[in-house]
Amino acid sequence: MIVMVAIFMSGNAFNAQGQPQPRHKRADKKEVKQEEKKMITPEKRAEFMAEQLELTDAEKSKVQDLFVKQEARNKQHMEEIKKLKEEQKAKFEAEKAAREADLIKIIGNEKFQKLQSMRIARLEKENRMYKMRMMHQAGPGKDDQYPMLEKMKKMRMEKMKKEQEKEQ
Repeated sequence: MIVMVAIFMSGNAFNAQGQPQPRHKRADKKEVKQEEKKMITPEKRAEFMAEQLELTDAEKSKVQDLFVKQEARNKQHMEEIKKLKEEQKAKFEAEKAAREADLIKIIGNEKFQKLQSMRIARLEKENRMYKMRMMHQAGPGKDDQYPMLEKMKKMRMEKMKKEQEKEQ
């Protein structure tokens, strides 16, 4: 019986070592995103197009100018979008602060602190469940990848300290 268990355990160990790692690891996703961000320069794009389509030098320079203009427009659009996102984030934060201030006026600071601690407890539970799912998918040794909870706790604690300082 003991020999059978030992054979079974060693067989499982060999199978686990031979299995490929899942492709959906967080590190892999970061690498893919970084690769996607690398853009080909307008010059290289024009050069490639000239080779593929056998363009003349005049056509190639016009295409290159067009690509340069497009790249400049795209950068401008991206900056506008970034600015809009920052404005939206600031607006959201201001609205959130106003909502919390109104809630404190209604229920009082003590009950608001209790609500915040309940929220943190819920986030801890959700984070534990999420970590367990990710650890199961990613395999052993991946438990330090998701520091979301610590970041949320730190933000909440800083906010609570600021509110307490304002009250005093």
